[in-house]
Formats: sequence, C-alpha cells, structure tokens
Amino acid sequence: MTDKENRRAPRQSHNSVVEIYDDAGHSIAEVAHLVDFSNVGACFSTPKVFAIGQRIRLRLRLLREGRLYIRARIIRAEKKTNTTFYGIEFEQVHEVG
Repeated sequence: MTDKENRRAPRQSHNSVVEIYDDAGHSIAEVAHLVDFSNVGACFSTPKVFAIGQRIRLRLRLLREGRLYIRARIIRAEKKTNTTFYGIEFEQVHEVG
C-alpha cells in the first residue's frame, strides 16, 4: 500500500498468516498474509476478491498483542499480478484468551 503520509497511525510491518471470515463467521479466504498493522487498521494480501466496503472478521496472532479477533471493513484494494493488497479499518478488536 502507498500514501503512508495519509495514515492516521504508524504501521508496523508484519509477515504472518491471517484467517478471514464473513460476518456470519464462515471462512472465506484460504490464504491471506498480514502485511502490516496499526491500532486503527491493517493491510493483508490474498488472491481472494473482496469488495470495497465489505465487512469481514479476522483472526491473527501477533507476538506482543497475542491472538486477536477483529471486525473490520475493506477500505481500499490494490491489485497485483497474483494477489490483491487490501487496506482495512478496524471496527472492533478483541483479545482471544
């Protein structure tokens, strides 16, 4: 993702797998990679196609924050050759025990 000067919070690079679910809790992406994250949003890449404005749920594990369950909205997409990079805005973040 580009336009770093427009971000509301600093992002940290990250390279881990993220699980993505629809609003009903059904898995909707077999492969997704977390690219970076902040306290207000994140970027992930996947070959799966999502719509701008689509609401999703994610589960991921970060070393400092632990396991997180996140409700988010897709706010941007940048298509590359074999994948798309999606920017998301967090709506709710919960730590998973």
